[in-house]
Amino acid sequence: MTQEWKHSKYREKIQDKVLYVTCEQSCFKLTEDKWEEVPELESTQEEADTCLLLHTLHAARDGYTAAIICSEDTDVFIISLAMHSTMNISIYHKFGTKNRTRYADVDKIGRSHGQGICDSLIGLHAYTGCDSVSSFTSKGKLTALKLLKEDPSNQAIKQLGQCWQVSDGIFEKLEQFTCAMYAGSSSNKSRNSATEGNSVNELRYQLFCAKIGGAESSQLPPCRDCLFLHAQRANFQAAIWRRCLEPKPNVPSPIEHGWTEEDGKLNILWMRSAPAPEVVLELLSCKCSRVCKLPDCKCLVNGLACTDMCKLQTCTNQTMQQEEPDLELYSEDSEDEYAVQHIHMFLALLCMSKGSICLNNMLIQ
Repeated sequence: MTQEWKHSKYREKIQDKVLYVTCEQSCFKLTEDKWEEVPELESTQEEADTCLLLHTLHAARDGYTAAIICSEDTDVFIISLAMHSTMNISIYHKFGTKNRTRYADVDKIGRSHGQGICDSLIGLHAYTGCDSVSSFTSKGKLTALKLLKEDPSNQAIKQLGQCWQVSDGIFEKLEQFTCAMYAGSSSNKSRNSATEGNSVNELRYQLFCAKIGGAESSQLPPCRDCLFLHAQRANFQAAIWRRCLEPKPNVPSPIEHGWTEEDGKLNILWMRSAPAPEVVLELLSCKCSRVCKLPDCKCLVNGLACTDMCKLQTCTNQTMQQEEPDLELYSEDSEDEYAVQHIHMFLALLCMSKGSICLNNMLIQ
C-alpha cells in the first residue's frame, strides 16, 4: 500500500495535507507534490502504541502546536499522560464513534492529577494488568490508584520500567503495595489488624485462616515467587513504554524477565517453586473413573502426578512408586523427621477439614 500511495495519482488526493506512512521500520512523508523517506522516524519499535508518541514528538519538533491521537487503547492514553510534560505540544485523545465523538485534553487531565501521579501511571498500569501482563483477581486499577494517591511518594511504582531489572528494594516495596491492595487501604478503620503486614506469604496464611480454610485461591494474593515473576513482567513492559520517545530503544530479550521460550514460542513463567509442600501434594487427588486426561483430571491441570488417593488406582499419570523402608518410630536417627512429617500431615488434614478435626475426643481448631 505504501508503494501504491507513492504514485502521483494517489498523492494528488492528499491535496494540502501531509501524510506520514510507516512500513516496518521505515517512515515516508507523502505530499501532493512528492514523497520522501523520513530518517528521524525510522524506528525499531514493535508496537503502534509507542510509535504514536514518537510521531507526536516529531510533530512537536516540526512546529505543530496540537496533536490529536485517535485511539481507544488504554495503553496509549496512559503513555500520553506520562509523557505529555516532556513534549512541547498540546495532546488530545479522540474517543467514540462517528455519531458520538469526544476529545480528552491530556494536558488538562495531567495537571489535575499532578506530575507525580502521571509519572507513576505507567508502572501502575503495567503492574495491575495490561495486554501483556496478568492482573490481580478482583483487584482493579481503581483500588491501586487510590492507594497510590494516599502515598504519592511510592517510589516502587514510579521506578517500574526505569531500568530492565527489578531490584530487591523495589520488589520489597511492591510486595508491601500488594499487601495493601488485598488488606484494604490504610484509611479503612474496619480493617483487621491481623491482616496488616509486608509479606504476601504471611498475608495469604492470615486471610486463609480468617476464612476458616474456606478461602478460594482467587481471594488470596499470589505467593512471593509468583509475585516476583509478575513484577519482572510488569517492569519489562513498563520499560518499553518509558522508551517510547526513542526511535531505536535497546530492548533485551523477554527471557529471564518473567517469560520462557519453548519450541520457539514465548510462554509465561508463572512460578519456579513447588505449588505446595510435598506432604500436601501427596494428599491431593482426582475423581477420574476411567482415564486421567485434560481438562477433566485435576492432577494434570495442576501439573501433578496422580497418587494412591486418586479414585483411579492405575493410570498413565501415576509415577513409579519406590518402596521405602519402614520408619523406626523412636530411633535417634528418625525421631525428628518422623515428628516433622506427622506435624505436616496434621496441618494438611486440618486444612482439608475446614479448620477443625477430632483427635482423641478433643476438637482441635
